[in-house]
Amino acid sequence: MLLPPTELPVEDVIDDVRSALAVAGHAVLQAEPGAGKTTVVPLRLLDESWLGDDKIVLLEPRRVAARAAARRMASMLGEQPGETVGWVTRDDRRVGPTTRVEVVTEGVLTARLVNDPALDGTGLVVFDEFHERSLPGDTGLALALHSRLHHGLRARILVMSATIDGEAVATLLGGDGEDAPVVTSAGRTFPIEVKWRPRKRRDPLVPAVVRAVGEALRGHDDVLVFLPGVGEIRATQRGLETALGPGGPAVLPLHGSLPSAEQDAALIRRAGRRVVLATDLAETSLTVEGIGSVVDSGLVRVPRHDSRTGMTALHTVDTSRASAEQRAGRAGRTGPGVAIRLWSKLEHGARAPFLPPSIVEVELSDLVLDLARRGITDPAEVPFLDQPPARSWSDGVALLRRLGALDDDGHPTERGLSMAGVPAHPRLARMIVDSRHPWLSCLLAALLEDRDVLRGRPAEQPVDIGVRLGLVLDRDRHHPAADGWTIRRARDRAHDLARRRGITETDVDPADMGAVLALGFPERVGRAKAGVRGRFDLVDGRAAKLTRSDPLAGARGLVAVDLGGRPKDPTINRAARLEATIDHLVYATADLESTAAEIRERWGVEPTDGGRHDGMGSRNVLLSLGGGTYLEVIGPDREQPDPPGPRPFGIDGLDQPTLVTWAAGVPLLDTWISWARARGVDPGDPFEMQRTTPSGEVLRWRLTLPPADGDGLLPFLIEWPGVTPAATAAGGCSLVELTLRHPDPAVASRVRELAVPVDVERGDRTLAATILTPLGIVSLGSRP
Repeated sequence: MLLPPTELPVEDVIDDVRSALAVAGHAVLQAEPGAGKTTVVPLRLLDESWLGDDKIVLLEPRRVAARAAARRMASMLGEQPGETVGWVTRDDRRVGPTTRVEVVTEGVLTARLVNDPALDGTGLVVFDEFHERSLPGDTGLALALHSRLHHGLRARILVMSATIDGEAVATLLGGDGEDAPVVTSAGRTFPIEVKWRPRKRRDPLVPAVVRAVGEALRGHDDVLVFLPGVGEIRATQRGLETALGPGGPAVLPLHGSLPSAEQDAALIRRAGRRVVLATDLAETSLTVEGIGSVVDSGLVRVPRHDSRTGMTALHTVDTSRASAEQRAGRAGRTGPGVAIRLWSKLEHGARAPFLPPSIVEVELSDLVLDLARRGITDPAEVPFLDQPPARSWSDGVALLRRLGALDDDGHPTERGLSMAGVPAHPRLARMIVDSRHPWLSCLLAALLEDRDVLRGRPAEQPVDIGVRLGLVLDRDRHHPAADGWTIRRARDRAHDLARRRGITETDVDPADMGAVLALGFPERVGRAKAGVRGRFDLVDGRAAKLTRSDPLAGARGLVAVDLGGRPKDPTINRAARLEATIDHLVYATADLESTAAEIRERWGVEPTDGGRHDGMGSRNVLLSLGGGTYLEVIGPDREQPDPPGPRPFGIDGLDQPTLVTWAAGVPLLDTWISWARARGVDPGDPFEMQRTTPSGEVLRWRLTLPPADGDGLLPFLIEWPGVTPAATAAGGCSLVELTLRHPDPAVASRVRELAVPVDVERGDRTLAATILTPLGIVSLGSRP
């Protein structure tokens, strides 16, 4: 491969890298940012005899860096991306039949190692910027080493980094043999003058950055500003554009969520001066041309386990001393530079030399599932540079079992394999693969994957996730705390998830949110405490609360997906209702024909013929009662042979029509049963029933048996796979009131645990319904 001389510092050690890989098969390359390791090393190794016709896979921790590196290498060869050099990320790919160097992101490599442990056709795997110690990066290296030992991986391994404990990595690569060779390339930087401009913790960040940028602009060249995240970049951009005016330098953002064209615009030097506002991706992963001054906020956003949601989220922390040095060095690439730090020299000395690796800080269910797909149930089998903490590992296993992704032996289930194909946290993946409302699942996953679209203190925002959903669905909807950029990003992410899964974007019903969220957050399902507004008992045993004035405070059940405050006494920040409904009332009769005739005469309505219950010797007629509730009038079916046992609801022994019980409609039957059993109420095992309609259609549903005790006041549970019979039953009637009374307060307690919209009053045993018909009020009661 003809690559013109570059005069980059790494050229001085290329022969050492060649020799190490040829002899040992693995090596560590330590090189300062700007030394050329990312772009020069892969191209210089393409003609090695041990590589043959195999590919080089270059792992970059960020999509922006992957695309930028591939474009730069292609330019150095006088080609376009997709020829000799291309890229593959989660969102796009540009490779072709002649591609020899594939720049990939970390999730892509992990997926390849899971599906093809030998990495056939790959001769070299390069782990770039390994000092970032991301979870996918650590996992990729560990799986590659495991594959080398157990699955015949022949590819050589090169780990490259700017700041890392090279000896520890060398020992890991060497395994039981000699340590891997460590090659060091000195960088070429000019002196950096460090200026300390400390900001008090409680002082706003943007004014301090604006002042520091103004000071930096007194010098020459462009200014690079390091900020923790997109929100701070956008706020600072507005502040600088106001302070600098229309004739000032261009203020350009640089972060991973930008379109590639805008990222490129920030990287390239231009005729006029510019101020580039970047996240830590510009620390080592990217080269920003023409920088003479750096303004460093001293903050970085890193992944951490978030107890509020039970997932991993980004948290803002102080940078390490090593990161601060890397950031400052960006000002000394072309001449003497200046680094302005917004903290004190004393504070700098107290900072950690390095931030801890992600594997010891994040939630690990993703990792557990990836390894399980490789047949690995014990992380000790895998050579991690830092082993996963035992508690985090066991928590990840427990969560995946709750989600149905792992069996009791720790192996992935069919559901788990399906979940692994969704590029989202397992909680969100479970929502998407199993929900009956797939587009709603994508929308809710997008809302929960990122920070809240409503800015401000959680206590000042509505708890109902439906408020956020409405902002994403309706572009004309407004909220005083809404963050438009985050809303647009959530909307785009939902579309992306739907596209990947082949999901059609349809109308959604916010009433279905709780059923969707309960799939991913089963331990966060809660039931209202009796007599205490805004207090809920959760499946995981905790009691959670929300403000009594919040509209959700009166919910009988909910799913609390975001819990703040004290761990043992959490406050619900975001939630959705999850309540049962009055699905239908059961009106039993020993003579269906005469009872249907009486309804026609005295009520003024014609019931719909529901059909027969196959094998049970019964049939029914139906009336809609409004609000998704219906009345089932059930009696013997004389055209069926007598069943082997008694007909349901004791209809053979009735001497007059009777309201015998009622059904609570639930969206997730298994969830309701699990909850009830955990609270000492056993609704019975679920089973399937069917009914054949007069047109020959067979309807199926799941339900529990009516409780033997409770005198008919305790409902049985029913779950419909689609629309309920209320949608097709004859209309004209409405349920005015369902009255439940019982002398035993335990009955009221048991009904309350089911989160149904009706209470049992203390009194003589009563099960009664008041129905408004076209011919007046009708009262249905049970037998005394």
